[in-house]
Amino acid sequence: MYLSKALGVLALASSALAQLQSFCSVDNVCYAVNVPEASASSGSGDLFFQISGPANMSWIGLGQGTSMTGANIFMIYANAAGTNVTLSPRNGIGEKPPITDSAASVTLLDGSGISNGTMTANVKCSSCNSWSAGSMSFNDAASNWIWAYKNGQPIASDSATAAVTFHSKFGKQQFDLTQAAGGNSANPFTATTAAATSGGIHSGPPMGSGGPPKYFNAVLIAHATLLPIAFVLLMPMGAMAIRLLSFKGLLWAHAGCMILAYSISIAGMGMGIWIALTVNKLNTYHAIIGLFVISSLTLQPVTGLVHHLLYKKTGGKNVATYPHVWWGRAIVTLGIINGGFGLKLAREYAPLANGSRKGEIAYGVVAGPMWILWMSVIVFSSFKSREEQQGEAVVRTGSGEKIMTGPSE
Repeated sequence: MYLSKALGVLALASSALAQLQSFCSVDNVCYAVNVPEASASSGSGDLFFQISGPANMSWIGLGQGTSMTGANIFMIYANAAGTNVTLSPRNGIGEKPPITDSAASVTLLDGSGISNGTMTANVKCSSCNSWSAGSMSFNDAASNWIWAYKNGQPIASDSATAAVTFHSKFGKQQFDLTQAAGGNSANPFTATTAAATSGGIHSGPPMGSGGPPKYFNAVLIAHATLLPIAFVLLMPMGAMAIRLLSFKGLLWAHAGCMILAYSISIAGMGMGIWIALTVNKLNTYHAIIGLFVISSLTLQPVTGLVHHLLYKKTGGKNVATYPHVWWGRAIVTLGIINGGFGLKLAREYAPLANGSRKGEIAYGVVAGPMWILWMSVIVFSSFKSREEQQGEAVVRTGSGEKIMTGPSE
């Protein structure tokens, strides 16, 4: 169908007064750009573009730039009545859905609307040469654009500020604006003035096309399940056990629990890196903190082993005790906090979340009390250890024995 749509754009060619650079995706979503002669000559002025696709899609977008951050984005979706399109100019701001750009100078032209199951927006943009976070030369033979669209329930809103959810497919495309230049029409997309340039229509998927793989959600769920198991359950439980319980082999049970938790976290980190690379979010605070946390935990087995060996010799705290105990507490706490950051990020960007805060709430209900319990055990065991040491000191002093105090492992 995308080929028939592309040929439909070619069918508009009744004269060469205007030239178009266009492409269509495999889902019959098409984009076209024209630079009027006056704009091509001066390097500034108006730019025309067209966005079209199935009317039953949630939204369709086209943006100027190489990524969402700093992009000049234009989204269209069906209006409330389902008879026309709503054009929503937005700014890409990084780790949040794009926000409405009230300063954009855009006009919806004749020919826009919904007809025969297709929504079309013919747009004149008078602010596409320069915007708040970037600019574009109208004489660029390789101008950078991004595109995306969301399958599913139409937004059906007359508001340019309507909430949008994570895209189904996205990609990058370069337009040769030198080949898109021509014409002085007030609307180059009417049947009497438009002509497509040779090579401007792509009969296959455009460069950089794609979306999350079909198993993306499965990996995301696994990532969001394994890491909380490691950081919210296993690590605090392993730390509490060494404080509260006393039985033969407890030390190795503690070590085994922590090694299991760390192994799970390594697997979760691998999944997280893949997810971040897939959706281009490796530079987010969640990803950066996560890499720091998992990397920092490599110190724990080393300091734990050194602490154990020295404790057997001295019977008390040593040079490895405080780094092992306090660094571990700090890093695990940071990991628990970062889990909340990850769920927030998923809510904003991942198709799994669909804008719901339920995951964050459920995580907080479990993680918060677990962390409080862990800290309470630390305080309780510290007081208990101190009282036992004081009692032992009194008994041994009264019997004339040498006093030997020190915390248990």
